[in-house]
Amino acid sequence: MSGTDYLQIWYRAQISIALFCVLVIGGWEIYHQLPYVGWLAVMALVLIFAWLDEGLDLPPWLTAINRWLQCIVQPIILIVVWSIMTREIIVRLQLPARGVMVITMAYFIVMFTPMAGIVGGKLKTSVARILYPAWWFVIVVTLVGSIYPAKFTGPRTFALILTTGALGAVAFFLMIVASMRAWHLSWPGINPKFGRSFSWLSLIILLGLGCLFIFINSFSNGNRWSNILTSYDLHLPYATREYLLTAFEAGVAEETLCRFAFLGVLLSVFRNSRNQALWAILVSSFLFGLLHFGNALVQPFMITLLQAISAMALGLYFAVVYLYTGQLWLSMLMHFLLDWLAFSASGSVVMTGSPTIADWYLLTVEVLFFGGVTAWMMFGDRRQVIDRHARRFAGDEQRFNFRLDF
Repeated sequence: MSGTDYLQIWYRAQISIALFCVLVIGGWEIYHQLPYVGWLAVMALVLIFAWLDEGLDLPPWLTAINRWLQCIVQPIILIVVWSIMTREIIVRLQLPARGVMVITMAYFIVMFTPMAGIVGGKLKTSVARILYPAWWFVIVVTLVGSIYPAKFTGPRTFALILTTGALGAVAFFLMIVASMRAWHLSWPGINPKFGRSFSWLSLIILLGLGCLFIFINSFSNGNRWSNILTSYDLHLPYATREYLLTAFEAGVAEETLCRFAFLGVLLSVFRNSRNQALWAILVSSFLFGLLHFGNALVQPFMITLLQAISAMALGLYFAVVYLYTGQLWLSMLMHFLLDWLAFSASGSVVMTGSPTIADWYLLTVEVLFFGGVTAWMMFGDRRQVIDRHARRFAGDEQRFNFRLDF
């Protein structure tokens, strides 16, 4: 049996257990005449459909509908069912809340992997491979902090791990790893293999420029265009665990979505273009900027517009770091440092007020700065390294087949 076979067994077992839990919860709702029976009936039908599709040869059109349905709804069902069962185990069985939460949070990390590998692996179009990871990002990273029984977690750190999305970020990363493996696209880099044409000097310059921007972004306290690059306050008065975990969520989850998933899929889309890497970098960075428009729900639109354009420019840099080194963890680390230092210096994860002339001036410098860095990396031996990694991330020269024999 292959690893995919074991993943499929896990998937079938998980939806069977989830279906059993939904029926038990539904019976409780009916007995106590509670108002959520209709929603639980819908959940049960979705899970039955998932189970039948794995066991029977359904018509192609019905299989396509089920694939769409499972990718959208099943992650929500798993979170709802797992959170309800966690609460009931703690309340009804009177088991230690802290121990139960440790176990359930640990399983949450891997809970979505079977669905992503089996159902998500059947997604064939590039549009679907971009839209569904974006949807999973919203559900897995953000929803868990809203409905999981955080009041039972015990230590405040447990609650922060849930509410900041840090737990969901790790789960989302494993989810996308399973999908990318099923699509025969990129693995996240772990063991560096730089190869020919790689220059340590170029890497030092590349990372040094990024660190320079992080420093200016975090510590500059200038209030005019003339001193915004020369006046600094090196204190971090708000370096809390909450901001640390929030920055971790952003670094892991956003890099997983935009660099690992989006960039990997786009490299496959542009695999026949002479400028494969450049087009993938530009489009993925544009999508990274669009992602930040969601912040307009909690902050003024103009400041959100400035933030989105800044994110597009940063997306160029993170994509180049990833493509030149082949290491996703490095772009995650840079992203984490950027957000953590900014949060710790400002005391907020959202931007307030209206952009000033100094803000637009700094944004212009930022766009030109990262645009120039990207252009510099797209020439000479640096371009050869990037193109080599781009071909690998597009599925060429990858090795995905593995077996677990006993």
